[in-house]
Amino acid sequence: MTDYTHFRQHLEILRKTVYREPQLDYHERLIDSAFDTFVKKGSFINVLDIGFGTGYSLNKFKELGIKATGITLDEDERKGAAFTGHNVHLMDMAFLDFEDKIFDLVWCRHALEHSIMPVIALMEFYRVLKDGGYLYVEVPQDESVHVDNANHYSMFSDRSWQSLMRKTGFKLLYRGQWVIHLDGWIDLYWNYWLKKEG
Repeated sequence: MTDYTHFRQHLEILRKTVYREPQLDYHERLIDSAFDTFVKKGSFINVLDIGFGTGYSLNKFKELGIKATGITLDEDERKGAAFTGHNVHLMDMAFLDFEDKIFDLVWCRHALEHSIMPVIALMEFYRVLKDGGYLYVEVPQDESVHVDNANHYSMFSDRSWQSLMRKTGFKLLYRGQWVIHLDGWIDLYWNYWLKKEG
């Protein structure tokens, strides 16, 4: 039988590198653009927001009358969002404590690159999504300044991300790239709109 003692110890070490997402205007603009493209009032009933950060997306779901549940690994983020009335939990995306097939959208912005087990996380997203449910993923481009982020463990190419998503049962409906110009340098993010294949 496999002993997971060391694995648990490694996870605890890595959890100490978790940090709160700062409030950045350009990230809020990206969220606004993603909502304008993929989320409309009444389009979803029950959403899981993975790594909700400042809570900006949770607020947008609420404004649209969409029930959203958020998860984070940062206790201060959880407390802040709970204080403002959001349903939020301290939880790892690779170990979701939810029943099968209960969400019709999993929203995962700038979180999957923080996972040491993105394949397992994607399998969990698939498990908790209803048949025909949708997944939104946004990640930084590989070979960028983000590679050196102390908490970015999964920095893959566009092709590699697409392959992982296919291998875990998702059908790619749309792939795009956000281009952000910041004080003399360019930041690039891949975004994917996917559907759970039944």
